[in-house]
Amino acid sequence: MTNLNQEWATNGKQLRWCSHITAGLLACALFPCVSLASQFTWEGGVTAIYQAADDDQVDPELTASADLSITFPRNTGEWLIYIEASSSPDANGISALYPTANADAGSVLNKDGDGGVQISEVNYTFRIKDDRSLMVGLINPSAWLDRSSIANDENQQFLNGSFKNNATIEFPDYTLGGVFHWSGAESRPEVSLVIASSDGKADVPDRSYQDLLKLTSDERGAFLGIDVGWLHENTSMRLGAWLRSDDHVVVNSPDETETNYGVYGLLDWRSGVNAINFRLGAANEDVSVAAQFAAIAYQRETRLGQLGVGVAKTVIANDLRQDGLDNTSTAALYFRIPVGAESGHVTPSIQYVENPGFDTSGLAVSSSAVVAGVRFNWTF
Repeated sequence: MTNLNQEWATNGKQLRWCSHITAGLLACALFPCVSLASQFTWEGGVTAIYQAADDDQVDPELTASADLSITFPRNTGEWLIYIEASSSPDANGISALYPTANADAGSVLNKDGDGGVQISEVNYTFRIKDDRSLMVGLINPSAWLDRSSIANDENQQFLNGSFKNNATIEFPDYTLGGVFHWSGAESRPEVSLVIASSDGKADVPDRSYQDLLKLTSDERGAFLGIDVGWLHENTSMRLGAWLRSDDHVVVNSPDETETNYGVYGLLDWRSGVNAINFRLGAANEDVSVAAQFAAIAYQRETRLGQLGVGVAKTVIANDLRQDGLDNTSTAALYFRIPVGAESGHVTPSIQYVENPGFDTSGLAVSSSAVVAGVRFNWTF
C-alpha cells in the first residue's frame, strides 16, 4: 500500500507540473498579444501518458509534455518560435528501459537528465517564390525528411518511436542550419534539402545554446539530407538520402572512424477511411547501430475514433550482435477517441517490444515486454 500511495503521489505531482507548464506556455503567448495581436498566430498542445509493462524490472511511468508554436508573418517571409516542455523521465521506467515505447518522453532534458522548458526552434523562412522557400536558424531536420501523414506524430498517431521516423536515420536534435523547400506540382516532385550542424541541442555536452554555436569544434561535422516526394491525390512516395560527417568509430576497430550515411524510402496510400504507410531504410553498418529498417502501419477512421496498427523491425549491424544487443521487433495498436469537441483525445494503446538491447543507463536489456498505456492529448 505504501508503494501504491507513493506512485499516486508522484503521478499527482507530474500532473500538477503539466498544468503549471500549460499555464506558462499560454503566458508566453500573451506578451506578443499586446502589440502584435493582428500579426501572429499560435497553436500548441499538452500530452500526458501513463504506461505499464509485464516486465518486473520496469516501473510504471507517467510522463507529460507540452508545446507551443508561434509564427510571425512578415513581408518577405515568416518567423517561427517553437517552445517545448517535458517532465523528468523515471530512471527505471518504460522510457528508460524500452526507449522506443514512448517517443514523447524526455523530449526536453537538461544536462542532468531532468525535464524542463526550452525554446526548440527559432528560425526565419524566406519566400523566394510562391513555390520555393529557405528556412534558416535553429531547425528540426526530422520535420523535413522521411515525412508521413499516417505515422509521424507521437502525440496524435503511434506513440512508439519506430513509427515516428525511420530508425536508420541519425537525425541531430534541434540544430543550427537551413532548409530549402521546393513545392511539388504535377510536372515535378517536391524537394526538401537540409544542411545543418551534425550536433543538436540534445547532442552537445551541456545541452546549451552556447555549445550549439561551436560549429568549428573538432568533434562536429555537418548533417546533409535530401528528400524527394511525388505527391498525388491518394498516394505519396518519398525517396531520400542523408549523410552525417562527424567522426563515428568503426565497430571492432576503435582507431578507425567513418562517416555515417544512409538511404530511405516511404510510401503513403489512402482510400476513403483507410490509409497505409510503408517505410524502408539502410545505413552504414560499419558505424551505425541500426543497419536496416522496415515498417508497415495501417490507419482507419471509424465513427468512434481512429484505429492504428503497425509492425516494425530494426536490423542491428552484424558486429554489434553481442552482449544482449540484437534485432528489435515492434508491434503497436492504438485507438484514438475524440473528447471535448475534438480538441482533446484519449488514446488507449498496447505494444509488443522485443529485445530493445540498450537503454539510457548503458545497460543491455535483452528481453521482451507487452506495454499497455493510455495517452491524453489536448490541442489549443
